[in-house]
Amino acid sequence: MGDTDKTLEWGTARTMMVFILITMVSLFFFGGIGMTFVKSTFGLASATGMRWLQLSISIGLFLMPPLFLAQHASSTPAAFLGLNTLPTYSSAPHARKNAKNLPPTYFTFLALILVAVGSFFAIDLLSHVNHMLPDYPWADTLIAQENQMTSTLTTLLSEMTLSVLAANVMVMVVIPAFGEELFFRGVLQKILHSNFGAPTAVILSALCFAFAHQQPLSMLPIFFMGLTFGFVRIWTGSLWAPILLHAINNSFALGSAYINNGVLPDTSVVAGSWISALGIIPCILGLLWLRNIYQSHTAWLR
Repeated sequence: MGDTDKTLEWGTARTMMVFILITMVSLFFFGGIGMTFVKSTFGLASATGMRWLQLSISIGLFLMPPLFLAQHASSTPAAFLGLNTLPTYSSAPHARKNAKNLPPTYFTFLALILVAVGSFFAIDLLSHVNHMLPDYPWADTLIAQENQMTSTLTTLLSEMTLSVLAANVMVMVVIPAFGEELFFRGVLQKILHSNFGAPTAVILSALCFAFAHQQPLSMLPIFFMGLTFGFVRIWTGSLWAPILLHAINNSFALGSAYINNGVLPDTSVVAGSWISALGIIPCILGLLWLRNIYQSHTAWLR
């Protein structure tokens, strides 16, 4: 059976409506099960209860809807979501005479390492900028939501045992990395790409990614991460690359919290902002390298 993609026939509007409907049903189902289980077993105020509730909501809101949509809309769900071998390009250079020698595969992984390292510094610098933005009255509600989220994270990190660390790795690293990338880069960016083109799709999905976190004091760094993950998804041809970068970033944040006795640091992890500025260079070089590799592999398509 050949590959089929029903979304090409449905169009952007219908595909988005189907995806929203699936998301609402999934969140209601998995979130409802999680809420009922937590209330009757642990209580909503306990750290274990919050952890189970966070897990059920993440599964219902981010992880399952893309999987359901891909299963329903495509005969090859993994390819639909971009879960291809890393890296993947639409190129067959060795089948063409006098083809240009392409960069070796390990260049892509070296570039991703540069992006991963440089992103820590870029996020740190953008956090400085974000905290310097003036406060507006209309932002009070959002800031209150962020404070509530910070309080929840503090509760989740209140215990320092290895078993709790393993549970937090699953809830705060593994599930978010897979679920959010499947949702925002695997489906949302794909839908927007078909109608608006790659750059606009990356920007819009990154904005949705930033607003979904409900953290106005971290809006700029989260938006930057969304942009980075979006372009990396395109330039590597695989969703595994942003999943990997996302997991590394969340692991770094979780590790920093445990080193800081279970408290998420709200100040710079680098000695000075000028070091952050210099640290962005590897990120820029890595992204440019990925784009160059992508262009080399796909030049025959243009």
